[in-house]
Amino acid sequence: MYRDNSLVPIETVRIAALGALATKPRTYGEIAADVRLFTSRIVGPSLDLMGISIELLRAEGVVETLVEDAEQKDPRLTLTPAGHEMLLRLLQAPIRSPNTELSRLVVALKMRFLHLLEPAARQEQVAILRTLTVAERQRYVELEEQSDGANLFKDWLALQIQLLDTRLAWLDGFSTRCV
Repeated sequence: MYRDNSLVPIETVRIAALGALATKPRTYGEIAADVRLFTSRIVGPSLDLMGISIELLRAEGVVETLVEDAEQKDPRLTLTPAGHEMLLRLLQAPIRSPNTELSRLVVALKMRFLHLLEPAARQEQVAILRTLTVAERQRYVELEEQSDGANLFKDWLALQIQLLDTRLAWLDGFSTRCV
């Protein structure tokens, strides 16, 4: 984690892998494909988001082979209780400014696995997203107020503010469904 406890890229990939296993047991190949597909759809191909070693996750005690698959060549893996706790902790990590590629991926992963959190923790995550969006909107409003009047730039700023207003309205409605 960074100093502010927000996620570094490898921890973002951990959320993707652990979250995929939280939904159902999967083979190593299935986990790798799921993580690669999801991350590349959100941020495009990225060397920073290369997969983590399943062997490392096993050594850390957060994933294990299903007992009934122990003798298979490509056994299915599942989360251990420690893995479930790690996933919940990572899902509740702070988010840096929401307008970076990594932050967009973190938000997408939080949304994908939000149902794994308790209702109060879900509400807290939505409130954090709302606070970040309000702050981002305020930065654009201040920039608009300080603008030298170049109409094309003001048009772009108005679009950004409108998009953020739409996101805020969506978050407000979404918050009521997260209970």
